[in-house]
Amino acid sequence: MGSSSESVRVVIFGAEYSIKGDVDSEMTRQVARYVNSKMAEIHESTASRDNIKIAVLSALNIAGELFDLKAKQEQSAQSITAITDRLESICRRIDVALQ
Repeated sequence: MGSSSESVRVVIFGAEYSIKGDVDSEMTRQVARYVNSKMAEIHESTASRDNIKIAVLSALNIAGELFDLKAKQEQSAQSITAITDRLESICRRIDVALQ
């Protein structure tokens, strides 16, 4: 299942789309299912029946998730850097003590 440049047909919120890209076709299907589920979730939780508004709210929701994950990734990277620095310091002290 490598990347392909052929079109992948997906259905999002009742509309069919033909998506062409460099991403694996199964990944494209997974992303489309996720977007579809977000739109259905927004549709059920709002009084709006305007598909454009539902799409925008879904995009904002997904972007919010992305930003949260990026912030958590940054925090994890900072924690890893701090732990690595501490381990290097401990290793230096052990090396000094063994000499």
